[in-house]
Amino acid sequence: MSKRFLAPKYLGIWFVIGLMKFISLFPYKFQIYFTLLIGALVKPLLKKRNLIAKVNLRIAFPDKPEKEIETLANESYKSMVLAGAEAMMAWFMPNKKFNKLNFEKENFEVFEKLHADPNKTVIVLGFHFHCIEIIGRYIGQNYSPFTVMYQKNKNELIEKLIKEYREKHIYKCLDSKNFVSVIKTLKKHISMWYAPDQDFGLESSGVDNSIFAPFFGKLCSTLTVTPWLAEKTGAVVVPAYYVRLPKYSGYKIVVGDPLKFTGDDYKDAEMTNKFLEEAIKKYPEQYLWQHRRYRTRPNGETQIY
Repeated sequence: MSKRFLAPKYLGIWFVIGLMKFISLFPYKFQIYFTLLIGALVKPLLKKRNLIAKVNLRIAFPDKPEKEIETLANESYKSMVLAGAEAMMAWFMPNKKFNKLNFEKENFEVFEKLHADPNKTVIVLGFHFHCIEIIGRYIGQNYSPFTVMYQKNKNELIEKLIKEYREKHIYKCLDSKNFVSVIKTLKKHISMWYAPDQDFGLESSGVDNSIFAPFFGKLCSTLTVTPWLAEKTGAVVVPAYYVRLPKYSGYKIVVGDPLKFTGDDYKDAEMTNKFLEEAIKKYPEQYLWQHRRYRTRPNGETQIY
């Protein structure tokens, strides 16, 4: 580790990492409730994210009264906070303790068969449900080699640490902008996880790699990278979502049947968005509403946030 990361501007990051490592030594339920307590204390500092969540929820569920939107936003905030606890577990929890966690699977054999076939390549089309980090460790730890394609963090130290911690259990983390490396990996028949349901502005929503498709009835900039990768590499794409079970009793991974892309970007984007919509309707509080999903707008349309 470079000495420059010991500069004062990084001390806050090191403090948080140290605290996470310490808390990860405690039992699972303690980590959950302690993180919820911290989340309640810092909630006033995250007003912007909570407002974004409410805007998104009003778009997705226009028929819900404002009181229900408020309740759902609060539940989603708690779920987002728990993602912090699950990141601790994913990065620092000892294998012996991690292996005792309960992971239920539905239709998971679709992925297992493709992953086990040396002549097949599978892309797991994931989405940003809050428990994404702990699910990544579970799959990476039990189904190696398994890679993830992700958006690099702008903070150099955070990026370095997250990549290091993830790669303790995942074969490799690939920069989503480095398509040469991504394609080479897929052509080696190495399974990959990609969650493209985010909008980072024009940089990630250019004319060549995205299209506006409906998401809960409103046009949303949707990346077209997944079907393009499937065409370039012959990969089979299976959609999947993952949620917490009631009473913090574990997690559930649900895999859909392989997607049949049409070659029409709009229809393919509409299909993947529809799969995500149906999953969200079952577990609306566990999706990352705190992200500005409708950030990029068609020409001339008023900004939402």
